[in-house]
Amino acid sequence: MSTPKKILFLCPHGAAKSLWAMVYCNALAEKAGINIDARNAGTEPDATLNARVVADLKDAGYAVADFAPQLLTDADLAAADYVVSLGCISGEQVPAGTTYLDWADVPLPSQDFEGSRDLIYAKVKALIASLQ
Repeated sequence: MSTPKKILFLCPHGAAKSLWAMVYCNALAEKAGINIDARNAGTEPDATLNARVVADLKDAGYAVADFAPQLLTDADLAAADYVVSLGCISGEQVPAGTTYLDWADVPLPSQDFEGSRDLIYAKVKALIASLQ
């Protein structure tokens, strides 16, 4: 199998929006037969995952109990083929040659839980389609 495309999803706390994106991306890529390694990180990670997002993912059949918010590192950025920022870094912070996507239009889950989740799912689905 070919080397996986590495996609790094980032949000400030690494506990909600980037978690949804990573989980959806890995699941949709597997279903589509695309070799992708999606990960997530936060610029100021929380100590724990967002409990409501974890419950939502669990209800949808995704297991995320083994995950914890991770601090973004320069090595994470350097290893990624794609960096998707959900409101935390700019394209200037991404290494040259890395594809940068800005998804800052995704609302905070605390302000619009379903809207945030559904927009992330739609954006991830479109990203997967673009990689096929």
